[in-house]
Amino acid sequence: MKGIIFDVQRWSLHDGPGIRSNIFLKGCPLSCLWCSNPESQDKNKELAFFKDKCIGCLCCIEDCHYGAITQGENGRRIDYKICKEHCYDEKEHSFSCVKECYAEALKIMGRTISVEQVMEEVLCDEEIYKKSGGGITVTGGEPFSQPEFLYEILKAAKEKGIHTAIESCLFAKWEVIEKCLPFINFIFVDFKILDEAEHKKYTGVSNQLILENMKKLSDYKKNHEIDIVVRTPIIPEVNDDVKTVQKMCEWIVENLPEIRKYQLLPYHRLGRGKYANIGKKYKMNELEAPLESKMKELEKQIESHGLIIANY
Repeated sequence: MKGIIFDVQRWSLHDGPGIRSNIFLKGCPLSCLWCSNPESQDKNKELAFFKDKCIGCLCCIEDCHYGAITQGENGRRIDYKICKEHCYDEKEHSFSCVKECYAEALKIMGRTISVEQVMEEVLCDEEIYKKSGGGITVTGGEPFSQPEFLYEILKAAKEKGIHTAIESCLFAKWEVIEKCLPFINFIFVDFKILDEAEHKKYTGVSNQLILENMKKLSDYKKNHEIDIVVRTPIIPEVNDDVKTVQKMCEWIVENLPEIRKYQLLPYHRLGRGKYANIGKKYKMNELEAPLESKMKELEKQIESHGLIIANY
């Protein structure tokens, strides 16, 4: 069993209990405007260009078989549509430009890897997991965008006695989610926006499937040992007002009786530089991170509704 990941991040402290290794899977059905990992959205490997590393040798232009790379007045220009058409499905000459880029200004975002190779990487820290109460967290992207690969990773980890967690928006068929649940100890559930029209506006999809799966997950917890934390990224001008958070808390209390932990994550701009690297435009440049006082104000809503403020 093989899948495509774009990173394995060791020694993580904020993605579940203890010290963890985060496995980032490529592919996501959502396209959130504030996404900090835009390279995770496409399920395929993709080309990234790091302008500051380019030494102007022009090897990439010579080695591109499809004419996707040209030199203009403002430097190197890449037509990512051509790259996607010819290279993303790994043909004979796919990403040939990267192989000759000695300065590493061109990179492939994503690598094909087997479950065995994933386990080999994460088992390096097996003793650290045991001592800290940590384990692995499968994230992305959206883990359920590669359901069979996810299932095999979780199963292999459980066979080794490793604590497992996932970060998911639950935009998947329930039977796909349910199949993996026996091998999951901990779930972070993304609850971005309650209003369906707003959710579609900012993420590209309806939230009805997500909300239904959240209810089913709460029902599942009645008879199963699993830790669940609902997470909401607080985005200025989108969902950062008290009334909006109040309605989300009310929905959780009414519809998720088995889930009491709720965490608010402040918006940050750390991923905005990644967009240009893969030929995308970041559409939320004007936003600033919310003040700590704003986050405290919103967290009061969590406590006032009898929910527990989670911090990871």
